[in-house]
Amino acid sequence: MTETSNERMCEVCGVRPMIGVACTSIPYSCAYCAECARQGADPEWIFEYIWQDCNGEIGLIRAHNFVTWKDGRYITFEQWAEWRRDKGRSK
Repeated sequence: MTETSNERMCEVCGVRPMIGVACTSIPYSCAYCAECARQGADPEWIFEYIWQDCNGEIGLIRAHNFVTWKDGRYITFEQWAEWRRDKGRSK
């Protein structure tokens, strides 16, 4: 968890102060700011976990409204998966 001046920060975006702790799309609790909670966003590492678990085949995951914070904006799992595939090609 990121901390600044004894103020706990959101574990999803890492930008805003947390308002509380809530469960993510998988059984895991983390600190949320008001905006990430409103968006129903998950920490990016959950997307990586899902990606690894599905071997990059996102199939039915598209039907869900998974959202994360990436590069200063909220993106869907499908947008993140496209970024992840492109990242893999550039290696």
